[in-house]
Amino acid sequence: MEGNQSDKSCRQDRQPARTMDAITVDYIAAYLLDRCRLSFSGHKRAILRSRLESRIAALALPDIAAYWQFLKSSREEEAMLFDLVTTNETSFFRNPAQFELLRARIIPGFELLPAIEKNSIRVLCAGCSTGEEPYSVAMTLLAALRNPANWRLEIVAGDLSKSCLEIATSGYYDREKLGKIPGGYIERYMERQGEGAVMKAAVRKMVHFEQLNLNDLMTPACAPACEKLGRFDIIFCRNVMIYFSSPCQQLLVDTLHELLLPGGYLFTGDAEPLHIFKHDFRPVENADCLIYQKMERADDARIPC
Repeated sequence: MEGNQSDKSCRQDRQPARTMDAITVDYIAAYLLDRCRLSFSGHKRAILRSRLESRIAALALPDIAAYWQFLKSSREEEAMLFDLVTTNETSFFRNPAQFELLRARIIPGFELLPAIEKNSIRVLCAGCSTGEEPYSVAMTLLAALRNPANWRLEIVAGDLSKSCLEIATSGYYDREKLGKIPGGYIERYMERQGEGAVMKAAVRKMVHFEQLNLNDLMTPACAPACEKLGRFDIIFCRNVMIYFSSPCQQLLVDTLHELLLPGGYLFTGDAEPLHIFKHDFRPVENADCLIYQKMERADDARIPC
């Protein structure tokens, strides 16, 4: 027994001590988890470190400890850090099956409701990146509604990244970004400009971009923020949940449920099925993609799907 304890002690002695750099990366990861609930555990820690090293070089700081002190003293740097660590991969009409179901089944379902009961559609795009997703939603709404002028259409699009929101607000996209837009949509909803195209004013008017930190909505104490944001008929929250820890993912599902109106629809990413969470959504039937409907009561299914 004593020999085993001695061997164990020797093995522990041989374990390398964690460097101050590694400890400081832990501090920054904890800071991100606290400020925006983004989780950089496991293999993601190396991604975080690599991005931090590029930022440290750009600032000409001597090491990561100096960056940590700089971050704590600068709110502007916090915004830069959010830009640095968020993944902004997006495209127009990403996951076409979801947009086809939105166009062919969900939006026509709204039109079947009496005008006195429903003449507006509010959409939230959480994690909107550079704007391709909310503009895809806007074009789909305009294409699917028989008379869009009779509807109040509002899309709230939010993201942590200020630089992404600046691109989104401009509404301009280079030619290589336009390839996945359905035939005829560019001519109807965009104007050719240089080597790309810009969204027409009527489309940009439908979309309100704002910096959105989901952390501000994800605790009971944040009820005023949820109230200010309002409730929505449709929520796109795709490829966002995968960057949160498991407990935070459940909290996000709960928050999205609260933000949706009864009978409303939630669009998630391909890698974000809700079956591992507790929730009161039901999958939309006969859909070849992940779309859920909020069901609070049996009579809430007012929108055919």
